Order: sequence, then C-alpha cells, then structure tokens
Amino acid sequence: MSVSKTLKFYILKVFDLKPEELKKTVLLQVNIFIIISTLLIVKPTINSLFLSELSSDALPLGYVLTAVMAIIGSFFYNKALEKYALNIIIDRTLIGSILSLILFAIGINFDLVQGLILYIPYVWVAIFGLLTASQFWILANLVYNVREAKRVFGFIGAGAIAGGIFGGYLTSLLTTFMNIQDLLFFAAVLLSFCIPITRFIWKTEVAVLNPFQRSIRKSPKSDSPLKLIKQSKLLSLIAVVIGISVLIAKLVDYQYSDYASRLIEDPNELTSFFGFWFSTLSVISLIIQLFLTKRIVGTFGVGKSLLWLPSGILIGSILLLIVPQLWVIVFIKIVDGSLKQSVNKAATELLSIPIPIEIKKKTKTFTDVVIDSIATGLAGLILIFFINGLEISSTYISLIIIISIVVWLYFIYHLRKEYIVAFKGLFETTQDKKAKTNKAEIKVTSIVKTVLDIFETGNENQILHMLQKTLDVKDERFFYGIKNVLNHPSAKVKALAIENLYYLNSENLNATMELLIQDSDQSVTTSAFRYLVKNYTKDTFELFNKYINSEDHTIANAALIGLSQELRNNTQLQHKFNLEDKIRTTLLQYKTLKSQEEQTHKLHTVLETIGYAKLYSFYDVLHSNLNAEAIETRKIAITSASKSLELQFVNPIIRQLTLKDTRQTAIDALFFYGEPIIDVIYKNIKSNQMDLDEARYAIAVIEKFTSQKAVNILMKLTDDQEHSLKIEAIEALRRLRWKYPNLLIKDRLVVDKILDECHLYQNTLSIIHSQIVIQYKKKSQRIEAQEEHEARHNLIQLLEQRLDRQIQRIFRFLGIKYQPDDVDPILNTILHGIEEQRIHAIEFLDNILDNQLKKELIPVAESILIDSISEEKIKKFNLKVLSETECFNELLNRKDQKLKLAVLFLIEKSYNPKFKPLLELSLVDSNEKIRTKAADILNQNS
Repeated sequence: MSVSKTLKFYILKVFDLKPEELKKTVLLQVNIFIIISTLLIVKPTINSLFLSELSSDALPLGYVLTAVMAIIGSFFYNKALEKYALNIIIDRTLIGSILSLILFAIGINFDLVQGLILYIPYVWVAIFGLLTASQFWILANLVYNVREAKRVFGFIGAGAIAGGIFGGYLTSLLTTFMNIQDLLFFAAVLLSFCIPITRFIWKTEVAVLNPFQRSIRKSPKSDSPLKLIKQSKLLSLIAVVIGISVLIAKLVDYQYSDYASRLIEDPNELTSFFGFWFSTLSVISLIIQLFLTKRIVGTFGVGKSLLWLPSGILIGSILLLIVPQLWVIVFIKIVDGSLKQSVNKAATELLSIPIPIEIKKKTKTFTDVVIDSIATGLAGLILIFFINGLEISSTYISLIIIISIVVWLYFIYHLRKEYIVAFKGLFETTQDKKAKTNKAEIKVTSIVKTVLDIFETGNENQILHMLQKTLDVKDERFFYGIKNVLNHPSAKVKALAIENLYYLNSENLNATMELLIQDSDQSVTTSAFRYLVKNYTKDTFELFNKYINSEDHTIANAALIGLSQELRNNTQLQHKFNLEDKIRTTLLQYKTLKSQEEQTHKLHTVLETIGYAKLYSFYDVLHSNLNAEAIETRKIAITSASKSLELQFVNPIIRQLTLKDTRQTAIDALFFYGEPIIDVIYKNIKSNQMDLDEARYAIAVIEKFTSQKAVNILMKLTDDQEHSLKIEAIEALRRLRWKYPNLLIKDRLVVDKILDECHLYQNTLSIIHSQIVIQYKKKSQRIEAQEEHEARHNLIQLLEQRLDRQIQRIFRFLGIKYQPDDVDPILNTILHGIEEQRIHAIEFLDNILDNQLKKELIPVAESILIDSISEEKIKKFNLKVLSETECFNELLNRKDQKLKLAVLFLIEKSYNPKFKPLLELSLVDSNEKIRTKAADILNQNS
C-alpha cells in the first residue's frame, strides 16, 4: 500500500470520514485554515501599527466603533443575504477583503494610513474575522446534511485550530526579515486561495441542491431572537454571563495591549510579540481542550466548571495590583484565552441542554454578534470614562475587573440554580404531566452523572427525552450509559439510542448491532443497519446482500431502508451497492408474495427507499401510489415523496389536503419541505392554481412554521381572498399572535384591516340599499320581469349574508389586536343576546377600543341591533344610492365567486346592453367559471 493510500486510510478511520467525503472535507478544512491564518497575520500587524501610532489611549474608542459597526454591519449584511445569493456574498467579501488588505498595505507604505485613519483598518480587522468565519460555517452547513455535519465538523474545525496556531507563529517568524507593512500583501495573497476553493465547493456541492434542500440545511432564522431570549430565564442568564465575560475579556485585552505597547516600542517587535502569543494561546487552549476539559467538567460539574475562568482572571487581577508587570498580564491573557475556548465553552454548551435545539439555533447569531458587540462597546465606554476621563493607570482597571467578576459570579450562581430547575423540567415530559404520577425525584448533581442516572432508572418517556437531548451534544461520556439502554424493552428507546451511538466512537458495536437486526421492530433494525453501513469493518457490500435477500421480510425491508438512508445524495455508492437493481427486483417480486400483509410491507419499503435515496428513475412509482386506494399506502407515498424534497411532488401532495384521512400526513409532508414551501403555496393561491378547499387547508401548513415569514404571508392572504380562506388566515394569525409572542404582528396593519372591513360593510349596505331602491322603482313602473325580480332578490339575500361574514371577519381581526377571550363573547352577545345584554356588550366594546376604531366600528356594531335594512340603518352611515352599473362594478371587483355569479345571473336576466362593458371585463377574470359565464351571456345577446 502506497504512503498516500495509507495516510488516506488512517485519516478516514481516525476522523470518521467516508471516502466520498474526503475531497470536499479537506478543501473546507484548508479553507478555514487559510481564513484563520490570514486573520492571525493581519490582526497582530494592524494592532501593533495602531498602538505604535495612537497608543493604547485610542483603544477604548476603537472598541466602541467596532461594536457600533458590527451591529450596523450585521443589519445591512442580513439585508444583503435576502437580496443576493450566498455564493455572491462570500465571493464579494473575499475579493473586497483582498483589495482592502492591498489598499491598507499601499497606504501604510506611503504614510497615507496614519493618525485617526488607523481606526478604519482596526475596526475592519474585527469585522473581517467575524464575517468570514460566519460565512464559512454557513457554507459548510449547506454542504453537509445534519447527520454528516455531526461527524465531519470536528475534523473541519481542526483546520481553524491549526490556522490559529500557524498564523501567529508565522507572523512572528516573518517579522524577522519582512517589514510589517508587507505582511498585509502576504496576507492578501494567502487569502486569495480561498476564492477558487469556495467557488469549487459551491459549484460541486451547493449549486446542485434545490431551494428546499438548502433551506433544511440552513440554520433557522429568527426575526425576534431578543424576545426568545427574554422568554427563557435560562437563556437570559446565559446571555448575561456571556456578555459579562466578553466585557471582562475586553478590559483584560486593553491592559495586555497597554502594557505590551509601553514596553515594546518597535512595531516589528510588537507584531512578533502579538503573533507569538496569539498562537501560544491557541496551543494552550488546544492542550486543555484535549486533556483537561472533559475531566474538569466531569469532575466538578457544569456550575463549578464555570467558576474556573473568573477565578483565574480574579487571581491574576489581584496579583497585577501587587506586581504590575507584563508577565502577570500575559498570565491573565493566557487564562482568559485558553479557558474561555475550552472549559468555559464546554460548560456553557452543556448548560444549554435543556433549551430546545431550534431556539438555540435561532438565538446563536444574536448572542455571538449583538451581545458580544454590546459588551465590547460597554467596555469601551467604561475605559473612555476611567482612562481618558479620569486618567487613571491601566493597572487599576483590575479593580473594575474584580468588581465585574463579583457580578459575574453572582449571575453564575443564579444560572446554576436556573439550570437545575430547567434540567429537572426535562424529566417531566408531556405524558408524565398528563399522568400526574408520583415519581421519585432524580437529584441533579453533575450533568453527566444525572444523564446516566436517567438512562439507568428513568421511565421510557424520560429516557426518550434525554436521548433526544444527548443527540445534540455528541459527548463520549454518555456512550456506555446509552449502550446499556439498548437492553430497554421499548423499540423507540432502542432506535433513538442507536441514533446516538451512530455519532460516538468509544467502542465498535457491530456485533451488538448484528444481534439487533433480529429485532421485531423495523425502526430498530433500520437504525442498526445505518450504524453498520458506517462502522462495519468487513465487506459492507456482502453484509447487505446477505440481509436484503433474507427470508425474514422485516430484516430485508429494514436493510433496504437503512441502506437508502445512508446512501442519500450519493449516486456513487448507490451504483456500488446496485440500489436501483435491488428496487427493480423487489418491485418484480413483491406481488408474488403469498401474504397480502407481506406484499403491503414490501411495497411500503420500496416507497420509503425511493424517497430516502432520491431515486429519480422510480419517481413514477411514488406518483402512482399517491393515488393508491389503500390509505396507509397513500400516506407512506406522501411521506416518502416529501423526503425527496422534489418540487414535482408538491402539487400532488397539496391535493391530498382535501381528504380527511390523508390531511395531517400531507400537512407534515409539506412542512418537511422547509420555509420555501410557503412561497410555493402563496404563489399557487394567488394564481388560483389551488381550489378553495386545498387553499384553506394549506393555511395550516404555513401556520405550522410559526415564523415571521409565515405571519407575513398569512397577513397577505387576508387581502382580497374568498371569505373562507380569509377566515382561515385570520384564525391562524390569532393563534400565532397569542401562542408565540416573539412573532411580530403590527397593530397598524391589523387596524387597517379592520377599517377596510368596516368600509366594506358600509359599501355592502349601500349596494343592498341601492338594489332595494332599484327594485322598488322597477316594480312601481312595472318594467321588471319576474326572472329579473327573483335574480335581484337572490342577490340582495346573498349580500345580506355577506354582511354577516364581514361582521365575523371584523371581530376575528379584533381577536388579533385584543384578547380573544374579551372579543369573542361580545360578537356572540350582540348577535344572540337579549336587548339589554347587546347594549352592555357594545358599551364594553366601546371601552376597550382605541379612538380610531371606535369611530368606525361602534356604528357597525350598533347597526347589527337593527335587524333589517331600514331607514334608521341607512341614516346611521349616511349611505348614498348607487346606480345599477356602479353596484355591479363594485361587486364584480370583489374576490367572491358566488357573488359574481349572482351579479352575472342578474345581468343575464335584465337583457340590458349597458352592462356589456362589465361582461367584457369579466372575460379576463382569474376564475374560469366567471369567464365562462360572461362569455355565455355575451354570446346570447350577440
């Protein structure tokens, strides 16, 4: 075996990579290595120039400017992401960064960048580090699915650590024979290698994904992360603790920079010093991470582990007051830089276990950018006041640090208490709460011991809940506890335990998994097969051929599904395992099975395999079974079609919404497509590609996302739509408004909708009044035929029904602005109460409404008390009488098919040529029935 093949073999084995993943994974690792190396060249260079020219007195303002620019920049960056594709943003960022480095280098060489202008590169380098690293991880998340990412991100992250070590030491070495100005040219050249790597990765791995696949791989975006943080006491305390740690880190950084710049005046030597210690901090952090972090967190528990970082800084700060020398501040910097990225980071991640993974993802960017920036800005303001204002020595900043550490420790204490409360909450699952059983309390000690205790003594629901949480953590200390869970009688527990063990490597469990293949539950056997595809040390091809051809159909089916799940998006391995041939053979053989039950299970297996593996050549099988007579088969086909994430299945799945038996399955399937499905549904509704029933139930899909985008689309669907669709959209908005207060529904928009409905109500009253007047006149003049009279009477009745609908919508909208429990009884009382109750209901409504709504809505409510279209009702609104053409024109412009048909029927019976322009306008109506009816009338009178 050649050296390259041997190296490749060990890399794949040690880092748990698959051969087909190696190229893209190594490229991504090199990419982040270059980015971090560039940062570690540029940062010490710019910092030394900044301090040499402006001194440490300029640093506080630099912190403030960095914070302000980071927050403003993140806002515009998010706007750019909405407008442009990610690859364009990354490309422009890299090109812009390279050009910036070249311009800075030229400016510094020609003494153009000096004085206050140095604030520009100082702030730029901070934004550069934040932006490029963020973009890299977004790209990496698009390249891998969740299961792959959990395996390979450790290996890719090693590139960032290596870059942190290499870049600083390289900078220190380069300063011995190169001017620091020229280091920026070198950094620009180094960074330019990222451009072809990024373009290649995008072209080969991301561009081939459809919008649904990209959406699922992206981290979910939250429009109100601050509200989410405020709703969780644990998350709020974590954010406060992180903020204080950043503030103290900036104060320490100021002392470190001040001492270094005063003792080392030569810019080249200062750059070398910074570069050396940046890398040394990375080395120390790596050593602690590899050899001490797990022992510290495991021995001392999460709460006490959080004390190591503040305690170390506290000792150093007290020592600095006694011995104000550079080596002391270097010691503090080492404590801060190394423990923050090892022990403190690991403890903080474990602290967040009780927080749902979706909430963590939605608030991570806010915590990393906004809270970090606010803390940096606050540190700058503190320093401006004490250093620039009171002119105290940087040594005495240690007093502020000591006070801040006391506050930090106070919040850590409360964080630990809240963590225990939240962690205990994990033991009580929904089923436990409903059962209200008296369970022995599980004592929370260290997190690892507590989790292991739950695996050993918890009930089924508690174990399932904890396995779901450990799936997010991927910690080897849980390995043997999860392994023991494989003996649990519950199939759900065993399947989820195998899913956890898939990502853990403490021991190879191939022998155990081969035994579990014999399990009677297919979910267990499928999970076991997936484990074997990844970890089997012998010939995996032979293993699967053996089990796929097994006479035990449960095992054969599970083998096929497990194989398809592992080979998703991997056509190379699909060909190697002859997956398509296996499907073809199975389709030919399944009808020959004697048992109908076996036939059904085999067909379901084929459908699941096609969906999981995305086998394009068999999509016609999925299409045909979407209309299968057997409901269970149809449900499997719907779910499997959604797993493919193909647009061609969206409309067939939407059609299943109207059937009660398949409705929930179809809703879940459409939801699986991710947020881009919202745009597809909205477009189909607006273009009338869905019938009304499909559109009504599609509202439930949009609501299920509980996102700001869902709210915005639902609000749009309350515009100019059929009544039943409007009501569904309004009801969805009401539920989201009161169940998810973090979602923004602007009061102004709701008020506008209510006012629009009030005006529509008055307009409808005016049309009814006008039609009654016209009917009376024609009757008195005896010029109205019986058919025309009946058609007009039917139209008036229909309009009166529309008045009831409009009242219903007004009060539904009110339930978005005001508590539904206050609003709903009012309408019910006004419509069905006795006279005195109705008057009191209107008085109550008058008390809760704001002035603008009172003016329009109270007359509407009072008009309901008047049962018929009387003179009193007409005078209340000062309604004008419309001409017949004006009435018809108003109604034909509404989004109400039944009303339009009633108008066209009346026009047909009146035989009046003056309505011809209205008929011609109806020929281009979006509804086919309206167009057809208008054409028929025109043909009759031509």
